Amino acid sequence: MGVLDGKVAIVTGAGSGIGAEIAHELARQGASVLVCASRAESAAGTTQSIRDAGGKVAAAFGDLADPVTAQVLVDAAVEAFGGVDILINNAAVTDAATLAKDANIADMDAATWERTLRVNTIAPALLCKAAIPHMIARGGGSIVMVASGRGVQGDLGMPAYGASKAALINLALNVATQYGKQGIRANSVVVGMVMTPPLAASISPEMIELFTAHHLTPYVADPQDIAGPVAFLASDTARFITGATLAVDGGMTSHAAPYADVMKLSSAGMLKQD
Repeated sequence: MGVLDGKVAIVTGAGSGIGAEIAHELARQGASVLVCASRAESAAGTTQSIRDAGGKVAAAFGDLADPVTAQVLVDAAVEAFGGVDILINNAAVTDAATLAKDANIADMDAATWERTLRVNTIAPALLCKAAIPHMIARGGGSIVMVASGRGVQGDLGMPAYGASKAALINLALNVATQYGKQGIRANSVVVGMVMTPPLAASISPEMIELFTAHHLTPYVADPQDIAGPVAFLASDTARFITGATLAVDGGMTSHAAPYADVMKLSSAGMLKQD
């Protein structure tokens, strides 16, 4: 018996990376999972691997920048499995063209802001709108927002992405507040560097070393490090946790900014001892 037996889950951005691993983990825990991706071919791999492992799975796809997609995805879950209990808002803008323009605020155009906010913030809000009535009809549900350290810190790039993730965290607080008495919980996980295959193929060893130095763990995350906490928050085991923002980032957002530099000085015996 899995802790999610009998539950129906929607996972956006589940074609690869963190979303795919979350979908796998929910299925392993017994949930029926709707794998959502921007294109049919993206969803196919995750769907087939869950099915091959004996999981209950269906797929749906669409561009979350289009406001009608949210309702399409929720309708697909209801048609396939009879309802919705869990919503994982994981999808985010990943296309190179948008990310390349999400750089210096003074140089950014409105289109970059609009696409980022449509996918990262408005689509999750519309998914909540579409899913909440079905959750209430089944006695409640759990919504998990996959946010980012960029949503709680400033950075030298990706201001639209960061602002959208900050809004996503606040969306969870508002859902938790408005619908808690109807049995719906909403929480966020703040994710840092996650070593997905595309990232591993593109990031330099120097950048990995830099980020690892700022983690309080001896390693950076892989997708399973995110999937486990998300599955926990989705489950009834976490029934008394709502309106929470859980940092699943190896301590990246928990320490003073010069942590890594201080550690270097300490290791070299260059810190004055009182």
